Amino acid sequence: MQPPRGLHHGAEKALSSATRTRRSRTAAVLAASLVLALAAPTAAVAGPSAAPQKPSGERTFRSSFEADEKQPDWRNTVEEGPDGTERSSGVDGGFSAGIPGNVTDRVTDVRASAENTAGGEVKENLVDVEPASKWLAFAKTGWVEFDLDEPVKVVTYALTSANDHAPRDPKDWTLKGSADGKEWTDLDTRKGETFAERHQTKSYDFASDTAYRHFRLEITANNGAADILQLADVQFSNGDTSAPVPDEMRSQADRGPSGSPTAKAGAGFTGKKALRYAGTHKPDGRAYSYNKVFDVNTAVTKDTELSYLVYPQMGETDLNYPATHIAVDLAFTDGTYLSELKATDSHGGLLTPQGQADAKRLYVNQWNKVASRIGTVAAGRTVDRILVAYDSPKGRRSSRAGSTTSRSSRGSRRSARLICRTTR
Repeated sequence: MQPPRGLHHGAEKALSSATRTRRSRTAAVLAASLVLALAAPTAAVAGPSAAPQKPSGERTFRSSFEADEKQPDWRNTVEEGPDGTERSSGVDGGFSAGIPGNVTDRVTDVRASAENTAGGEVKENLVDVEPASKWLAFAKTGWVEFDLDEPVKVVTYALTSANDHAPRDPKDWTLKGSADGKEWTDLDTRKGETFAERHQTKSYDFASDTAYRHFRLEITANNGAADILQLADVQFSNGDTSAPVPDEMRSQADRGPSGSPTAKAGAGFTGKKALRYAGTHKPDGRAYSYNKVFDVNTAVTKDTELSYLVYPQMGETDLNYPATHIAVDLAFTDGTYLSELKATDSHGGLLTPQGQADAKRLYVNQWNKVASRIGTVAAGRTVDRILVAYDSPKGRRSSRAGSTTSRSSRGSRRSARLICRTTR
């Protein structure tokens, strides 16, 4: 049986600000985290007397996007082919999941009074903009703190109810802001709030002229549950909806995905980081984007293997499974690409974005290992650039995003992890 699969003001600015209700928008969401390995053994092996061709370059490359490892050489940058033509069509960097002016993707850390770690209902789920995941604490009250990458003048925030049991919803709370995470200023207080539906998003405006780097949501009462408090999402907005949509698909280091019962929320497979990609598949027909990430110089021998783990994330059901149209591609110094050489993975699936989707082997919302003995088709070549590629024959005009955690190239088996999330 085919497993489920899939590809990211009020009128008055017054202290008694307006409350607005939104239904969660249906969108094809793509998120991916990738750990990449290219490997060739370095030990000497017996062979014919004639010296085989030896490509120039290093034999290994590794990066998991951690702070002490090599960082991407390009961010949000489309690959150009040998003729100078961009390898992108029909995909831009428009990714507007959530409320208008959303700046939730700038959250770098989350802390909470409690969480349900065993059930995967953790604090990081609050900032994934995926209503299907949630934060849960075994208490009637609780607090959550959010750190941003820099101070932001937030003027709107939104809360999304979780999947079940309305009595667990927050009823009374105060949102606070802080410059240093120690001294807090009250920004907005609500009492007697209810959510009429599950996965309902309600936005709240407030007046503020100050940019804060830290925000704290203190929930002082739920809607009647004896000992449980839960919430699907918290979003922040600066109210700015005028920023132009980026022309190119986004691809940059970020935290990993959330919402899986089998993986740690907000982290890569082994570390804290992943490569996230995001954008919008605009036409009804084919759209693609091949983004370059690393500038390398890695030799390929007959024994070289490329391997990675990919995590396609699907928050809303989309039977086109856009998140599975993802693969790592390699640009060689001779102007060719791995995606042109008919390489296959260990299960026989073509190692291209469409080939991986057609193989119907990738499960959404969990890690999947992909490995390929690329030396059988690329021996003698040298890898010049490492790419992350999205390529789908059809779309439904919806947002996609993803994350990847990249690793290395070497002779022994290694895993490259790709957490995809079309969100994203």
